[in-house]
Amino acid sequence: MDKQMEEQAVQQPFLLMTLILSEHQCQKFVRIAKMKEMHDGIILLGKGTVKSPTLNLFGIKSQKKEIVNILIVKEKAIETLDFFTKELQLDEPGHGIIYTMPVTVASQIINNKQGTWNIVQGMEEESMFKKLTVVVNRGMANDVMDIARKLGVKGGTILHGRGTGSNFATKLLGMEIEPEKELVIILMPSELIDKVVDHLFQELHMNLPGNGILFVEPVLDVRGLFDMHCNNKDG
Repeated sequence: MDKQMEEQAVQQPFLLMTLILSEHQCQKFVRIAKMKEMHDGIILLGKGTVKSPTLNLFGIKSQKKEIVNILIVKEKAIETLDFFTKELQLDEPGHGIIYTMPVTVASQIINNKQGTWNIVQGMEEESMFKKLTVVVNRGMANDVMDIARKLGVKGGTILHGRGTGSNFATKLLGMEIEPEKELVIILMPSELIDKVVDHLFQELHMNLPGNGILFVEPVLDVRGLFDMHCNNKDG
């Protein structure tokens, strides 16, 4: 029986569910998640970049953000998103967003390599939105958002971190200090992603070492996005 359950786990597609919430909303989510026996999530702290107080892309007015990541099974994804959308009132501006992305777990990769990648690729083809992550040196996040806004992006979320590349480390009182980094997370319609990536890469000179990196991930489902249509024209 244990072996059968393990085989079912290998075949079961998982999704990463992410919520971007205010501190109050995050506390509410944690209480509800515990009641539903949802465990093993992780919460990150960040801040918003949206300037407009209403009808912005993330639907969030407060600058302070808490980002929750938790694994869920794909077959229960719509039910789970519907539930939290209702409980947290994410269908109203200012209450936060929730979205899912395809993910694989270690046991799936080890035991079912080709099948796992086929499942993930199939889910990616369903994606109507993309998540763009841009990693830049501290102080550059606003430049990222300025460029993205010109192309129709309404807002994003900034996380703080530090690099591990010793080639760019500096020294203070004889101690090696790794440069601090900023991670900018932006959700946008798939048709907008190529233009945004191209402009960011060119204007931030990301072809030069140390200037930053960016990568794109598919978003399968999302709730709480407002003002999604771009009013800016190409060029």
